[in-house]
Amino acid sequence: MATEPLLIYTYFASMLKLGIFGDQSNHPEPLERLKTIAETEVAGIYLSGNANPPDGFVSFSSPIELMDTSDAILILSDKSISNELIKLILRKSKHMFLKSIPNLTVREIKELTDLGQEAGIVTFIYNPFNYLPFLDPFRENYEKPHLINLRTCFEGTLLKPSHEMLLLVTALNQMVQSNYKKLDVIGLKNSGKQITINLRIEYDNGCIINLTISEEKLPGNCEIFSSEGTSRFEFQTPLYISYPQLNQEHAAIDHFVKLIRNQDKRSDAFDNFLNGFQIVHEIRKSLRYNEIDF
Repeated sequence: MATEPLLIYTYFASMLKLGIFGDQSNHPEPLERLKTIAETEVAGIYLSGNANPPDGFVSFSSPIELMDTSDAILILSDKSISNELIKLILRKSKHMFLKSIPNLTVREIKELTDLGQEAGIVTFIYNPFNYLPFLDPFRENYEKPHLINLRTCFEGTLLKPSHEMLLLVTALNQMVQSNYKKLDVIGLKNSGKQITINLRIEYDNGCIINLTISEEKLPGNCEIFSSEGTSRFEFQTPLYISYPQLNQEHAAIDHFVKLIRNQDKRSDAFDNFLNGFQIVHEIRKSLRYNEIDF
């Protein structure tokens, strides 16, 4: 009995070593904040391109060297990284946090899911739509919503509409917590070549999402119907930029570290994203018939 508390103390007292992959888009302030995450230390940083490492960080000239000295890898580049690099990280059994969506096929996602589960590691893709405060009560605490009606507009400058759609649909999928059963898509293009996309998504558990998202900058609104009642919200700006992202990213990394500490091997980002990728693939295929490139 005397040794059990010692073993528990040793586990939580060990420092989790974080390795950072970045580029010239990274600013020193959020990187410095990583040093404040409890029970972690920054092992070093690898910057692609001609970027110079910030003061106070150990710089590595090779991504392999950084992986070998780290327990978890934070991919904080705004650019999508290659499937081969992701596979290399997973094969080295390193926990992985991705700031941006990787450009993958459904087959590649399934392969990465298998690699992550085989390695028994935590993978995490940052999604700003998971931090919308009006969705919080439906994510964990109450019964799942039966119907969601959501209208918003694309952000339009920071990321491609198809990537934004993927993030939004994935966040809504995680609320519903069910595989989608049926998808209906309507796409329109006005005389100014701005597109509007309407989706009706039916899920295996009976939930339905009606989503309208357009390139025209219009105010948005959301209605959520559940057994608890009806909730309504309005927002004047694109939903993607309605809430500050700097604190969200830091909170996401902190949550990623807690998942590792709790040995939550069920947290597989690629498995969670598979439904979203399949939905966006169906949207692209449907819009192609209307000569809309998405």
